[in-house]
Amino acid sequence: MAKTKSGSYWVTSSNAHAMNSTSVDDLEINFRPKVKAFIKALEDAWITVTVSATKRSDKRAYLFHWCWKIAQGKVAATGVPAMIGVGIEWDHGTTAASKAGAQQMVTGFGLAVPPNSTNPPALNSSHISGKGIDMTLTWTGTKKIKKKDGTTVDVPFVANVNLNTALHAVGQSYGVHKLKTDKPHWSHDGR
Repeated sequence: MAKTKSGSYWVTSSNAHAMNSTSVDDLEINFRPKVKAFIKALEDAWITVTVSATKRSDKRAYLFHWCWKIAQGKVAATGVPAMIGVGIEWDHGTTAASKAGAQQMVTGFGLAVPPNSTNPPALNSSHISGKGIDMTLTWTGTKKIKKKDGTTVDVPFVANVNLNTALHAVGQSYGVHKLKTDKPHWSHDGR
């Protein structure tokens, strides 16, 4: 079977055949109500919540993980293991060409890179099991947000959400934990 080199083709193909869900309803049955309650508390405080990913296929996770690592120079294209059902050729013959093909995918998928994320997208992501969510939260000033126990907390806007410990504590009260090295990612266990 002929393989197709990494690049924008894989973004288009993945978007057609292995798209991320952005629906909270696709989350795992026990995690879903926790996320819904947290989002409700945020929206009740006039915070805009934009969900970019919930459930993810394992094939999409594979593409995300390896394109990120190759583009960031963390692994050589020749060192990437194959995945059954994904006919991608990571090696373009030179390091520069391989990194360029991988970077097209990173850009096309809209993956967070340093400084917004210092970790590659996980191969065994909590998104695959439906226990992870990527969301962007926007507001200005300080908002009063209700924790699960009903107490209200003042939460200032912090441009780097990874440093907003007050917001993390609110999420944690609902069972939604912040991965502090990946700007949009929250999950059942903070990984």
